[in-house]
Amino acid sequence: MHKTLNILLIEDNPGDVKIIREMLADAQASSPAGIHYTLSTEAYLRKGLERGEKESFDVLLLDLTLPDSTGLDTFRRVHDKSPAMPIIVLSGLDDEEVAIQAVGEGAQDYLVKGQVDGNLISRAMHYAVERKRIEEEKTRIQEQLLQSQKMEAIGTLAGGVAHDFNNLMTAIQGFTDVIMLKTDESNPIMRALNQIRSAATNAADLTRQMLLFSRKHPTRIAILDFNKVIDDLLTMLHRVIGDDIEIRTGLEENLWKVRADRASMEQLIMNLTLNARDAMPRGGKILITTENVILDEAYCKLNPECKSGEHVRVSVADGGVGIPKDIIDHIFEPFFSTKGPGKGTGLGLSVCYGIVKQHEGCILVQSKVGKGSTFVVHIPAQFEEAAIASPEAINLEGLQGYGRRILFVEDAEGVREFASLALEENGYRVLTAPTATEAIDIYDREGGRFDLVVTDVVLPDRSGLDLITRLLSQNEKQKILISSGYTDQKSQWPVIRDKGYHFLQKPYAYTDLLKAVKEALETQQKTS
Repeated sequence: MHKTLNILLIEDNPGDVKIIREMLADAQASSPAGIHYTLSTEAYLRKGLERGEKESFDVLLLDLTLPDSTGLDTFRRVHDKSPAMPIIVLSGLDDEEVAIQAVGEGAQDYLVKGQVDGNLISRAMHYAVERKRIEEEKTRIQEQLLQSQKMEAIGTLAGGVAHDFNNLMTAIQGFTDVIMLKTDESNPIMRALNQIRSAATNAADLTRQMLLFSRKHPTRIAILDFNKVIDDLLTMLHRVIGDDIEIRTGLEENLWKVRADRASMEQLIMNLTLNARDAMPRGGKILITTENVILDEAYCKLNPECKSGEHVRVSVADGGVGIPKDIIDHIFEPFFSTKGPGKGTGLGLSVCYGIVKQHEGCILVQSKVGKGSTFVVHIPAQFEEAAIASPEAINLEGLQGYGRRILFVEDAEGVREFASLALEENGYRVLTAPTATEAIDIYDREGGRFDLVVTDVVLPDRSGLDLITRLLSQNEKQKILISSGYTDQKSQWPVIRDKGYHFLQKPYAYTDLLKAVKEALETQQKTS
């Protein structure tokens, strides 16, 4: 395999230029790897700097004594202009100390004139190029780690905000339901109550959308209409992409449904749209389209990641800078980014790829430099109809408690009071506790006579799971319902799932609570 090393030599002494040229020719002739050297020369620093801007070089050989610049300042001017360029300083015996200083400030090596031969200069250049490559790789990895840690910190903050916000929304939505149940439909106040309830639902959706940026949301597979997902997301998309970019949609009527996690689909659209925005720094148009397609065997042969059959196709197109052919195969790799430092995590498209693969689909890209890019997603169509419940309906049929006893453990006062009121109004006898310690005291005082214990995952003094372990040690048949407003690791979802505990995600409405309580009471619970 032949490799060409393009060298720029800035040296004003014709004799030294001739010697270096001859040494490189000797090194090239004796190279077992078939290395080819291309040498370009300039006698003035100014000319060398200009040439370095116009042409691409792999390594720079720099004399420190030039007609228009001398000493360490010569190196500094070159290094400031081209910090990524591997530089080897050429020095005489009288200025070797200056050359050593240059190495301390970023030069890859120095060579003393008259003490080198072709093999030495060749080896020095190759080592310089490799050291520079390793330095840049180390810097890149450190930047990636910093970005990853930054995203993790943002995600942790978002998860905490979501927890507090979900507690507030549970109280607002719950007490609104309580009032609606006590208000006649003909009462004019019902219109205002419906608006409050709708606003609370939208606020909960906003929390979920906020978590898209931190990728911390629970997975909930359901039958989805992709057109509705896009329509519901448009307001937020317009808000984040800026005024200089227009979003247009072309959504097919009677679009087939998909079986997917809504939050993941929202994140998919969000990431692709933000990627399209970044491709158009001067503004432009983004087109989001949907259509029903049947992928045949011929299409799948051309695109091996795709599977044949009925799919919903979602496309996001921009008129941006496009993606060069030499990097298009890498764009879905984690941390790969064409953006400058601090302008992207290199995770957006890799997350999209992961989401699509998890949903057994495929994602493709078509791009032309200077014309723009189109990302095409195929998600398998779902033809089984799912029952759709009306969010406005409050139906209490079959949700009565008939005197069964519940211990409700929750540190958020608004949630605790709403839940206690809702349960008592429907025939349950409820005792409440804001901490695990108080819950244990009540449980012991009452002799463990509770049909159900409902607890939040995160409590002020210990975790809800620790509380459950303590109670189950006294009564292994005690039925449990766990709730949480967290969406990340603090929700303890893997443990809850493995233990078989019933789970209620905040925010929840009046009937959500009653249905979850009924299910927990009537379903056989796993025992550890």
